[in-house]
Amino acid sequence: MKSNRGEKPDHIGDRIRILKDWLYQIEEHKEGKKGRIVSICNLKGGVGKTVTAINLSAFLAAYKKRTLLMDLDPQGHCGLGLGIDIENLDKSIYDTLSDGARSLTDTILPIKPNLDILPANIDLAGLETELMAESHRTTKLGEKLQSIKHLYEYIIIDCPPAIGLLTINALVASRMVIIPVQSSILSLYGLEKVMETIGTLMESFSLDIRVYLLLTLFEVNLRESWIVREKVKLAFGELLLNTIIRKNTRLNEAVRRGISILEYEPRSMGAHDYHQLAREIMEIE
Repeated sequence: MKSNRGEKPDHIGDRIRILKDWLYQIEEHKEGKKGRIVSICNLKGGVGKTVTAINLSAFLAAYKKRTLLMDLDPQGHCGLGLGIDIENLDKSIYDTLSDGARSLTDTILPIKPNLDILPANIDLAGLETELMAESHRTTKLGEKLQSIKHLYEYIIIDCPPAIGLLTINALVASRMVIIPVQSSILSLYGLEKVMETIGTLMESFSLDIRVYLLLTLFEVNLRESWIVREKVKLAFGELLLNTIIRKNTRLNEAVRRGISILEYEPRSMGAHDYHQLAREIMEIE
């Protein structure tokens, strides 16, 4: 006769199995509380940086990973892309970073189950000037994040398209950097500069972070896209992620509607690609 779930196991093997499952859940829970910080960074706009930040966050949350999307770009496109009225925010990330006594939790907004956002607006543009006078100007974000890292499994930062104090703060705080690379020959000329700049920062600040490249706006039927992929793979090897984000109008439509591609068109190419990216990032970590 089979025992019910509520009954105690009779065999030592069952007891060991249950104990192992219990210990595994504890370790998984502890691992999930570490707050893995991932910056999405590129010196130029129009490469799918914000679209990647939004949709990677959405798919990580769909995998039941507690995720915080942090908008560090004064344009505030992450908030706009998730339906937030950034012009009428009571508080933005600027308020928490400019006020040493204020916690980041004061500004966090819930979006969906397992997904929160720390929104930005144009106020953030003035923060770099204010930070110049501070002794901890390059580590302020990292110090603030220490108090909330335990709340999230992933913190995704959308950096501004420039190397200034905001981007430096993000990189110093990060465990991983993803550089979206548009699949065109012209993008290769700027890529070397991006890698050189990040490498210099890593050396200057003794950063221990992983840097990965992500091909975006990839046109499968265009020979140039495949040439770019081969050149990047040859130059950077395993730093190039296996996932390719194909050019898909549904991705931009979703942003305009203020929702992720997962909500807008879950069967689209864009949803498939960002699903694959989320899985790859989880495997790396």
